[in-house]
Amino acid sequence: MKIALSQINYHIGNFEQNTNKIRDAIRKAKLSDVNLIVFAELAVSGYPSRDFLEFDDFISCCNKVIDDISEEISDIAVIIGMPTVNSKTKGKNLYNSAVFIENGEITHTVNKTLLPTYDVFDEYRYFESGKEFNIINYKGVKIALTICEDLWDVVDDLMYTIRPMDELIKQQPDLIINIAASPFHYKQAEIRKQILKKNCILYNLPLIYVNHVGAQTELLFDGCSMVLNSKGEVVEELKSFQEDFSIVELDEVNSMPIIKGEENLIEEIQLGKGIDDGYHDTG
Repeated sequence: MKIALSQINYHIGNFEQNTNKIRDAIRKAKLSDVNLIVFAELAVSGYPSRDFLEFDDFISCCNKVIDDISEEISDIAVIIGMPTVNSKTKGKNLYNSAVFIENGEITHTVNKTLLPTYDVFDEYRYFESGKEFNIINYKGVKIALTICEDLWDVVDDLMYTIRPMDELIKQQPDLIINIAASPFHYKQAEIRKQILKKNCILYNLPLIYVNHVGAQTELLFDGCSMVLNSKGEVVEELKSFQEDFSIVELDEVNSMPIIKGEENLIEEIQLGKGIDDGYHDTG
């Protein structure tokens, strides 16, 4: 299976621009006969959307983005993050979701379970926690689809009472996909790699990780989307502080050469570019 990683600088609430970028990436992937393209957490709305999420019109615009891009989705499947409505009478109004779109229709929806509410994060204010755990079977590949923090509870000092991958592994997946909105801070890139590596080793599975890039509000996203083999070794890494696009063949991930030495170093010019982008985006 050919899988594309699409690392994009989304703008909060700029639905037209976000839609165009997503469409362009899908078209690019289709030209290379990609089977599945993966976008970041809450790509449709931008991150963090905060109180915009409380407006019905904002959620309607998110749904329209999905309707618009679905026109492009034939002969390819898409994983993308968006806010979805909680139809239950109890709980918060929204989920932080990853949707799987095939042949123009949403066939699977995965809701984020572990909602960070610390430091710069305030997700529990807006979202209900997902409580269901199901893999996605696509073209014979069983995918454990997770959202950012859902993979982070592998540290010694556990913050949560449940580990989503412990539930998903019972269904014998072949691959972990993690879509994220993980902002930059000093040493974050290495911390992130270690978290992802622990998951690969713990569950003996390859992992595809797709992050945001660019500046939103006071947050700066460094990108650094990546592919790891089942030993937790990085075999593909996208650029830091730049939009990027890459295609991998899933069957070849465990035999691809390991990326060593240069750990996508955060050079001053890269960081400066990211900060400059922030000034441009916020006017």
